[in-house]
Amino acid sequence: MGTGDFICISMTGGAPWGFRLQGGKEQKQPLQVAKIRNQSKASGSGLCEGDEVVSINGNPCADLTYPEVIKLMESITDSLQMLIKRRVGAPFLFPEDQSHPPFLHLLGYTSLLIVTLANQLMD
Repeated sequence: MGTGDFICISMTGGAPWGFRLQGGKEQKQPLQVAKIRNQSKASGSGLCEGDEVVSINGNPCADLTYPEVIKLMESITDSLQMLIKRRVGAPFLFPEDQSHPPFLHLLGYTSLLIVTLANQLMD
């Protein structure tokens, strides 16, 4: 996957989410955000074009084909959580709607590993 930051993006309210994906296992390309619609849930969540989608609602995306991703997205009725990877040097955008606390968490790769290890030790 290369170097970058892992970010958790959350959206609620159901489709349309306001973004388009591209890539997938059959294309031998990582699943990425191709387009974000203006004034959409996606644009308000901090999601960016070019973000690599690591998981959707806890389902890893690395081995999914594009049709499998579409089927997964169509099964989501209300809440969407995406773990994305943003390349180093990419702009970090905050949600457009600042009237509520943003559901956006930035974790560097090292921090993510430390948090994961700490959680495993506490179990």
